Amino acid sequence: MEEQFIGSYRIIKKIGIGGMARVYLGVHRDIPNLKVVLKIVGDPRLVERFKQEADKLALLDGHPNICKIKHFFNHGDDFVIAMEYIEGIDLEERIKNEEKLPVAESLKIISDVLDILEFAHQKGIYHRDIKPGNIMIDNSGRVKIIDFGIAKAKTDPNLTIVGTACGTPAYMAPEQFVPSEQTDYVLVDIYAIGVTLYYMLTGRLPFEGDNPFAMRDIKLFNDPARPRELNPEIPKEVENIILKSMKREPSERFQTAAEMKTAIDCMNKNAGDITSSKQATDRTKSSPKPKFKKSLIILPLSIMAVIAVLIYQFYPAKSNKTVPPPSPPDTSQVNQEKAVATPETTAVIVSKPTGIIDISVEPFGDIYIDNNLLKGKANGAFFTSDTGRHIIRIKNGEAVKKEFIDTILLATGQRFQKQYSFIIVTPKIQTPSKPISNMGEIRVGSNPKGAFVFIDGEQQRHQTNFGFPV
Repeated sequence: MEEQFIGSYRIIKKIGIGGMARVYLGVHRDIPNLKVVLKIVGDPRLVERFKQEADKLALLDGHPNICKIKHFFNHGDDFVIAMEYIEGIDLEERIKNEEKLPVAESLKIISDVLDILEFAHQKGIYHRDIKPGNIMIDNSGRVKIIDFGIAKAKTDPNLTIVGTACGTPAYMAPEQFVPSEQTDYVLVDIYAIGVTLYYMLTGRLPFEGDNPFAMRDIKLFNDPARPRELNPEIPKEVENIILKSMKREPSERFQTAAEMKTAIDCMNKNAGDITSSKQATDRTKSSPKPKFKKSLIILPLSIMAVIAVLIYQFYPAKSNKTVPPPSPPDTSQVNQEKAVATPETTAVIVSKPTGIIDISVEPFGDIYIDNNLLKGKANGAFFTSDTGRHIIRIKNGEAVKKEFIDTILLATGQRFQKQYSFIIVTPKIQTPSKPISNMGEIRVGSNPKGAFVFIDGEQQRHQTNFGFPV
């Protein structure tokens, strides 16, 4: 098989293919140990975007945790970026392998990512597609960000049309679905970091939707389930950090990557202090207790025994009544007390977390929840439902648009409220039309006026110029 080359690089294997580029692993022809990732774009409409990416990576080359650019060049009609090859694993694969990551390690990774983003933001460059798949952990444990393919700089030309979404829907901020010139991409990156940390600690995404439009609607009108509901081991303070970074209103989030990093690092430090304190307490508990001399204990006990015997012999009995033997203990109560006293044996009944769904329909419709008919031809429904993902479907066969479908993620205590309106066109009642007249008109003119007019051989009463009904 003939070896394939792209420029000076021999292709080892294809790594992947995406919407904008083909990606290969290659090695330099003259330097066998120099492995690179080659991103190749053949669509001339996207070449300008990739040149912008190469330019951004060159600006960010000063940070050791940003994937470095090695070379970029034209190969025939294709544009190629040769980037640093990172030997390691991406965060997405790590989470899938382990389901969720430890709190301390997750905070450390996110702190490193925020440090990288703060550096990029200071250069006026915003990633816009932060997600676990774009966060690499190399074999030495160093965290690196890859794929600035849709990154945006303040000085960029408008490569993305205003109002056009760009990113991965599960990690996009609500305002990113319909961007404008006022969109603050610092806060977009911070939102994506919050979603990433949520996913790292719970193994689940905060929002799920069947398509980008469903995801947009869920994010615009709903808050995520609290992370501690999915993983009680998450400290309350960490949960607050996650939820603050994912606020629907951008002004309520952390306003810079540095601000969020400070909160994360403070949590990491406190976690370290708590661990050290706990270890010290455990050492104290396990240390041997001081031994007392036996003589100091035996002497008082001997005196007390003599006094007890004398009291028993000389104390007069006050009554001849037979004292009944003690009744056997109520074992059920004892067992209940033991059960209460022993957490391991306690049966705790935990109520299932619920929320409220409040739907109104104008003028009426069939209401389906999770493909089950709840009400037929109803103008609304109000009910309590289990938390989690639900599909709401409203149908009206008489309407212009016959069906509405929403996918929601109901959180504990949340009230999902929405109104659906159908447009029904009432057919007009046709009134009998007037009979069409069978009369017409013949207009006759002459010069000069005053000529006699004959129609079908009959002289008319009027002379020209005149219109004669026939």
